[in-house]
Amino acid sequence: MQRTVKFATNKLKGGVEMGGLEKGVEEKIMSKVGGRRFFVLLTLVVALAFSGGVSSALSEESKGFEAFGLLINGKFDVSFELREFYGDPFQGKPSLTNYHKFIFISRRKAEDKFFFTAEVIERYFYEFGARFEKVEIKFGKVLVPFGADPLFHHNYGGLTGFDQKFVPFVWSEHGGVFTSHILKKPDKKLILSNDFFLVNAPGGDPAKEFSLGKADPSRFAVGDRVKFGYSHLIIYGSLYWTQYAKGYNFFMWGGDVSLAYGFLPYSFLKNLSLKAGFAYENVEGDPKKMGNYFHFSDYLRIDYKLPLNLTFRFLVGTKTMLNYKYPFYDKDTADQNDETAYNFALIYRRGGFFTQFQYVVKVEAKEQKDDFARIMVGFEF
Repeated sequence: MQRTVKFATNKLKGGVEMGGLEKGVEEKIMSKVGGRRFFVLLTLVVALAFSGGVSSALSEESKGFEAFGLLINGKFDVSFELREFYGDPFQGKPSLTNYHKFIFISRRKAEDKFFFTAEVIERYFYEFGARFEKVEIKFGKVLVPFGADPLFHHNYGGLTGFDQKFVPFVWSEHGGVFTSHILKKPDKKLILSNDFFLVNAPGGDPAKEFSLGKADPSRFAVGDRVKFGYSHLIIYGSLYWTQYAKGYNFFMWGGDVSLAYGFLPYSFLKNLSLKAGFAYENVEGDPKKMGNYFHFSDYLRIDYKLPLNLTFRFLVGTKTMLNYKYPFYDKDTADQNDETAYNFALIYRRGGFFTQFQYVVKVEAKEQKDDFARIMVGFEF
C-alpha cells in the first residue's frame, strides 16, 4: 500500500499549492479546517488587501552595535500561547513562555582573516576560523551546514524554530567545516560553494527507532553541502552520514530551493519570496527487530511583504516517521508522529521591535489535540 503524500497535492484557492497526506487524511484535514475557514480566508484577504503599491522592503534587519572591536546582536521575546486544542483555540491551554534569549558576538569583517562568532547566553554555538581567497575553515560548536540558509532555523514539517522536530531546533555540534568558494562573481550575481564538515554524531540502539538527537563525543559524522546561486535563485544539495552503532549506518540527504524577494519583478509580485525543500533520513536497523526504514519531511514557505511594516507568512510541510515503503510514507506504520502542519503568521517589525500572530493547524494520521495559536512580542538588535 503506497501513501499518496505529494508535495503539491492539496490546493488553496488562488492557485497556491501545498503538501498533504493521503485521501483519507485529506478528508480529515478539510473537516477540521472547515470550522476555521473564515479565519484562513480573512487572513488571506487582509494580506491581499494590503498587497498593492508596495515599493520598498518593510522589515528592518537587526544591525547590532560595536564594542571593543566586536559586533553585538541579540534577540529576546515573550509569547502568549493557546495549546492542546483541536479546532477551537478558545478550548486551548493558555501559557506564557519564552523562546529567544540570545546574545550574539562576532568579529567577522570583510578585511579580517580570522573570525569568531558565538551565542553566549545559551551557548548554542560558537565558531572560530580563518578565511583565505577562496577557502574558509572554521571549528568549534558549529552550525551543521545541512539545508538552506539561515541554518539557525529549519522549516521541515511546516514548522520552524523550537516547533520543528525533524532535526534539532538549533543543529550545532562540535567539529569543523571546510568551505570552498568555487565561483563568486557579484557582478554576474553568480555563486558556487561547497561545505564539507566533520562533527560529533548521535548514537543509538539498532533494535529501536533512531532519529537525530544529542551527539555522542565519541562518534563522528561527515557531510557535504553544495550551494549554487544565480540572481534571486539559490539551490542547495546536502548529505550527512554516520554509523550510529557498530555496523549500522544513518544516511541523510535532501535538497532546498530559495527564491528571494524580487524574483518576480512585476508590480506587487516583487514582494513575494518562496522557499521549498525536503529531506530523507535512511536508517539501517537490527534486521530481526527494525529492518531498514526511513523518515521523511518537506516544506513550502511563502513570505509576502505588506505595507505598514507587515509580513504575511504561510508555511506548510509533512513529516512521516518509520517508513518502509517509498516514496514518502508507509500506511502500515502510520501513527501520531506522521503529520502535516499548516502554519499562518502575520509579523510586524519596526525599530527592532516585532510582534507575531501565529496560528498552526496540525493534522496527524492519528489525530492529536496539538493545534496552537501564539502571539509573540520581542526585540532584536
